[in-house]
Amino acid sequence: MDRRQFLKTGALAATGAVYFGGAHLYLSDERWTPNQSYWVSRGRAPVNPPMEGDHSVDLAVIGGGVTGLSTAIHAREMMPNLRVALVEAEYVGYGATGRSGGILDNGTWVGARSGAEDTVGFTTGLIDRLGIACDLDRVNSELDPYKYAVGLKAAAEGAGVRVYEGTRVVDIDKGNPVQLAGDGFSLKAPRVIVATNGYMPKLGVAAERICPVHTGVAVTTPVPDEAASALLRVVANTESTVWGREVPGKRMLMGAGAEYYYDNGLYDSRHRDLLRALRRSMTSEYPDLASYPYEFTWSGPLGMTGDQEPVIGAEGRDDNILYCGGYTALGLAMGTRAGQWLAGMLEGVDPPDWLFRETFRFPGEPLRYIGVNGAVNLMNLGLWG
Repeated sequence: MDRRQFLKTGALAATGAVYFGGAHLYLSDERWTPNQSYWVSRGRAPVNPPMEGDHSVDLAVIGGGVTGLSTAIHAREMMPNLRVALVEAEYVGYGATGRSGGILDNGTWVGARSGAEDTVGFTTGLIDRLGIACDLDRVNSELDPYKYAVGLKAAAEGAGVRVYEGTRVVDIDKGNPVQLAGDGFSLKAPRVIVATNGYMPKLGVAAERICPVHTGVAVTTPVPDEAASALLRVVANTESTVWGREVPGKRMLMGAGAEYYYDNGLYDSRHRDLLRALRRSMTSEYPDLASYPYEFTWSGPLGMTGDQEPVIGAEGRDDNILYCGGYTALGLAMGTRAGQWLAGMLEGVDPPDWLFRETFRFPGEPLRYIGVNGAVNLMNLGLWG
């Protein structure tokens, strides 16, 4: 069975057990899961003031992760006179970027794709060119994702982008110009880039193509070298349900599990359940790690499409709202590359055709809840993925 047909089958398989068994327990919750990642816990960078009052620019970018920041940088490099403002609801690196494992990957879950064969090389090249200090390990293609986001923010500001943090967009008027509105501010722009990945459906953008799926991540206390080496062999196995890496201090970072919350929920109300599932997966594949407790734990939403590959699209009265997302946990390098593609589209340069492919359209609730959780539950069990 291919990935594009999977959610349809998952919806049928899960209908009674999932929805009638308790979907109503997860009716809309407007809270967001805070970022408690290992990376952010080591120290936060200063945060810019929020936008206040009424503003207008040539290009507005929503989202302070790698896609949004890369887009803003490349847009200014291609069009130096463009007035660009980037608005981030919390702080740069708050979303999936700063909660990731900091692992750079080429391609997508499906494999190599045209134009995405060397997204790792593109990302490390950008880091070198911009002089970003993010603990880059070139051998293992790993970095500190929060430091990377902070470095991209500094580069964007150096390029002339105005970056506003603590500026949450709550309404998008999709006319021409587009008008963004939030608490105490409004922002008009003839062109808008929405780069919020799993947070996108709550903005009313790409809701049929992308959904937020929460995953759990943990960092252990320091482990002996032999235990670390053995675990790295486990996570290197493509059949493993656990992904991970070593982080400073001889600690092991691991992630596993997925869950969708009703109505594109962004708050992980079952955080402890995800972490218990992660520990079960970890200790079943490497029992000796059972004696090492977690020192840091966190979760949060990533963006997923029906076939687990990212998509690019356009919305609005004149297709003047562009978006890219749905990286399905492989967004650090791909999202960086996507920023250049999105900026190029403003100049009439098309990205690779596969990003415009037709994908499975997620239905509205309650079928959305049934289908997505039916799929991710089988993924959690290792029956598909």
